[in-house]
Amino acid sequence: MAGYRIPQASDDYREAIDSGTAPLIRMPAPGPVPDASHAPGSGAGSILPDQPWMGAVPVAAGAASVVRIPIPGTNGLCIEFAPRGRVPATGSTSTLFFQDLTGKRHLRLDFGFNVKTNSINYHWNQAGTHANFGISDHTPVGRVGAGVYQAAKYFRYAGRVLLVAGVVMDAVSIVQSDRPLRRASQVVVSWAAAWVGCKVVGAGGAALGTLASPLGTAAGGVVGCVVGGFGGYYGGSVVAADIYDWAEGALFTPLPEVAAP
Repeated sequence: MAGYRIPQASDDYREAIDSGTAPLIRMPAPGPVPDASHAPGSGAGSILPDQPWMGAVPVAAGAASVVRIPIPGTNGLCIEFAPRGRVPATGSTSTLFFQDLTGKRHLRLDFGFNVKTNSINYHWNQAGTHANFGISDHTPVGRVGAGVYQAAKYFRYAGRVLLVAGVVMDAVSIVQSDRPLRRASQVVVSWAAAWVGCKVVGAGGAALGTLASPLGTAAGGVVGCVVGGFGGYYGGSVVAADIYDWAEGALFTPLPEVAAP
């Protein structure tokens, strides 16, 4: 219990004890209460003050680069940053993809020769998605689209770097925790919850963004994924800690044996 201290004999405790009181013991004088945040096992994850942060931020920010973010109402299309299906040996010239699992239905942001304008520019390539987005094949995207193309190109790799950083930070937090099993349980549940939160909230953001344009779909999906991943990570951490503490502290009384008839 916080503030507990064993009574010590001193001049402060030599007053006479009232014989009419029920407990015939001397109570310790009030003293400073230790900071609970420094006590072993305190705080979410039992992280000591000199430990690094948990991986919540890099995990949430990087998850969108690898998670398939669903786009509601599109019959299986998801936001991704890598191609599916057949890819040329030289690699894809696109950086942002709205595609199904096979890659056959897709709307992808591309840079290269545009047969529609007979020039090299940033444009949409699509197959089987016109009914979902109203975008025709080889439609130019302009400056905003060019900016999104470049952002998607770098985010694909930066997101993976962030995920690796999150793995390292969480691994260190487990090693340095005063209760490593508890912290490991938190990490496992936090990552799973971050993945789910990224998908669920990301899908909501993508649906809202689609009302504006396909570029809005991408922006809404990624932002929603980051928010959902962050909330899922912390929510999973709290739930895992509570369950672990309950299981560790719970005492189960075995049922009495029943004699065979």
